[in-house]
Amino acid sequence: MTAHNTLYSNSTIPQSAKHRLYRVAIGWGLVALFEATAYTFLAISIVEQASPLNVIIAAVLTVIVTVIVTRSGFLSGAKLAGDLYSSVGHSLSKAKLAWFNDQHRTQLTQLAERGIPGFMAIPAHQLQTFLHAPMLPIFLIIGIGVVGGGEIALLSAVLLLVALLVQYKAQRYLSRSDSDRHDAELQATKSTLELIDHLELLRSTAGPERSIERIEQSWHAQEEAHSTINRNASIATLVSGLATILPLAGIAIYLVLEPITQPLLVLALLILITRAAAPLGELALAGFAINDVKSSIKNYAQLTNVPVLPEPNPQFATSPKNHKFELNLVGHLDLFEDASTEIKQGDTVVINGVSGSGKSTLLGLFLRFDDPDQGLISLGGIDLKNIPYDVLTQHIAYVAQEPVIFTGTLADNIRLGNPNASDYEVESFARHAQLDKLIDSSPKGIHQTVGQRGSGLSGGERQRVAIARALIKKAPILIFDEATAALDEATEKSIAQHIQTLNSTVIIVTHRDQNIWSPTLELTIEGRRVIVAQYNSTSLKSRDKLAAEETNNNQYLNLSGVN
Repeated sequence: MTAHNTLYSNSTIPQSAKHRLYRVAIGWGLVALFEATAYTFLAISIVEQASPLNVIIAAVLTVIVTVIVTRSGFLSGAKLAGDLYSSVGHSLSKAKLAWFNDQHRTQLTQLAERGIPGFMAIPAHQLQTFLHAPMLPIFLIIGIGVVGGGEIALLSAVLLLVALLVQYKAQRYLSRSDSDRHDAELQATKSTLELIDHLELLRSTAGPERSIERIEQSWHAQEEAHSTINRNASIATLVSGLATILPLAGIAIYLVLEPITQPLLVLALLILITRAAAPLGELALAGFAINDVKSSIKNYAQLTNVPVLPEPNPQFATSPKNHKFELNLVGHLDLFEDASTEIKQGDTVVINGVSGSGKSTLLGLFLRFDDPDQGLISLGGIDLKNIPYDVLTQHIAYVAQEPVIFTGTLADNIRLGNPNASDYEVESFARHAQLDKLIDSSPKGIHQTVGQRGSGLSGGERQRVAIARALIKKAPILIFDEATAALDEATEKSIAQHIQTLNSTVIIVTHRDQNIWSPTLELTIEGRRVIVAQYNSTSLKSRDKLAAEETNNNQYLNLSGVN
C-alpha cells in the first residue's frame, strides 16, 4: 500500500462523551447564574434590611446545583477517560505494526499516563475555570445594576473587562513560555523508556555512569524548561493578582468620590464587585492547563488517526480453504517486484540471508503486517486482504526475534496462546518447548512467577516460553523469526523434531544450521533477489537441490528491505 492510498483510522471523541461535556458545561453556566442570583438577593437584603429568607433559599439552591454539577463533572470525567482509552485502544488494535516506532510509543506512554487522566479534570475543574469564572461576573454586573443603578454597573463592566483583558495577555505570555515544556517532557519520557528497555546493554557497554548520560541530558533540559516557566509564572501571577484587585479598587475609588450617603449600599456594592472579580484570579495559572489540554488533544488526535490495514467488506470476507501460501507478482514500496513463489501446506521453509537483507520484511507480508503495493499474497487460494485479520491470526502462530514476556506466572504467559488451555496442556506444551528444568526447579511448577516482564528468565528460557505460547495455539502455520537464536543446538533440535511431528507449515528465519529443521524449501535473500530452492524431502541432513537448469529451478524475486 503506497503512501497516497494508505488508510487511516478516524477515531474522534465519542458523541456520547461530547453530549456529557455539553451538559456539564450548561450546568456550570447554571451554577454561575444561581450564585449571582444569591449574591444579588444578599445585596438587596443588606440595602433594604429585609428578611434573609430569599437569600437562604437562593443559597441552598446554589449549593444543591453546585453539588449536582460537580458530581456530574467527576462522573463525566471518569466516563470520558474510559471512552478515550477505548478509542485509543480501538485505533491501535488496527494500526500497521510498522507505525509503532519509538516516537509514537513515547507519545502513547504520555497520553496514557498523563494526557487521558488529565482529561478527567475537564468536566469537574477546567470547565468550571473557563465557563463559571467569566460567566459569574457577567451575571453579577446585572445584579450590580439592580442594586446600584446603570452607571455603576457600566463602570463595573468596564473594570472587569479591562481586568479580563490583562488576564488574557498574562495567560498568552505564560502559554508561550510554557511551549517548550511538553517537548522536554516528551524527550525525558523517551529517554526513560530507552534506559529501562536497554539498561543491561547500556551498563555493559557504557558503564554505570555513562549509561545514564542521555537521560541526564533530558532531565537537565526538563529542569531548564521548568525553571523558565517558574520565573515567568511568578510574573504572570503578580499581573493576575493586580488585575483581580483592579475592579474592587476602581469601584472603591468611585464610591469615595461619589456622594453616596448609604453605607449599606456601599457595603452591598463592594460585596458584589469583590465576588465578581474573584473568579478572575482562578485564571492566574490557566495557561498551564490550556497547554496541557492542547498537547494531550494533539497526541490523542495523532494516536487515533493512524495508518491501518483495511478489513475486507463483510460480503467478500472469507476463510482460507487450506494453508498454502502463494506470492503472485508481488511488489512492495518499490523495493521488489514480480515476486512469485509457492509454499505448500506442510512445507518447512527456511529463509536465510545476511543481516538487514529483508528476511523480517518478507515474514511481515506473510503475517499481513503490511499489504504489498502490487500483486497479491494468498493463503488457501484467498487473497490475504479478503481474510478478516482475526481469522488470519487464528491460522498463524508467530514468535518474534525478541520474545515478549509479561509480568506474571509461567502459565499466564503460555496460556496467552490459548486462554482455555488446562494446566495439563500448559505444562505439556511447556515441556515440548524444553522448559523441563525450569518447571522442575520450583515446587510451583508452571505457576512460578517469571519476574517483572520476564526478568527472572534467561534469554533462552524467554524464547522457549514464547515457543510454548505459539505451540499451544495449535495453529496450522508457524512462523519463527530468529526464535531459537539463544538456544543451544541440542535444545533447538529437540524443539524442531517435535514441530516436525505436527504436520504444520513452518516458516523460519535462522542463522543456525538449517538442516536441524529438515527444510523442504529454502529462500535465500541475496541483495535484491530471493533464490527459491526446492529440497528433497526424504533427506534429513544434506539436502540435494533438485537437478535442473538454474533458470528453471530458481525464481529470482527482486527484494530489498530491513530485517
